[in-house]
Amino acid sequence: MRRPSRVWVGRGALALLIAFGVNATLSALTIEHDTALIVLLAAAAVAASSLTMGALDAGVVPSWSVHRGDATQDRGEDTRTAMYRHVIEAHLTSQEADDAVVWQIADLARHRMRQLHGVRYEDSPERAVELLGPQLADWVSHDRRHRYTPGVRRRRYTVAQLGDAIRRIEEL
Repeated sequence: MRRPSRVWVGRGALALLIAFGVNATLSALTIEHDTALIVLLAAAAVAASSLTMGALDAGVVPSWSVHRGDATQDRGEDTRTAMYRHVIEAHLTSQEADDAVVWQIADLARHRMRQLHGVRYEDSPERAVELLGPQLADWVSHDRRHRYTPGVRRRRYTVAQLGDAIRRIEEL
């Protein structure tokens, strides 16, 4: 890679060469002109054109772009997917059963059902059970305010049960 100072010295030499050619042409045609102004115009034209060409160069990667460490390239995982994966891992490895993953999946199912079929559980519970299945429809039927009931022992769901719920959501 060439050093930027050497690149600009070359461009300055090109500007001087262009200015010399224009000055020689105008002198040969006996046109009155200001030599310093021609040199300045040539330098400005070369600088502007080189900056424009540098900006239009698609092969140059901007220096402000960085690779995000929390996104895995091979799985196409973004921050939201990483959050869901973290909630599922926390559910599977926690000492006590936590149903946060159930409510995340229920929210996802509620949004997908509304997006794809225009159905809300409150409007048509029968249609929701038909689309989601009984277990996922039961999760969707509970409001946020009624999710956590003190003194009730929470059930730990297996990976297969959570996978079945996700599969049902994907098949919507």
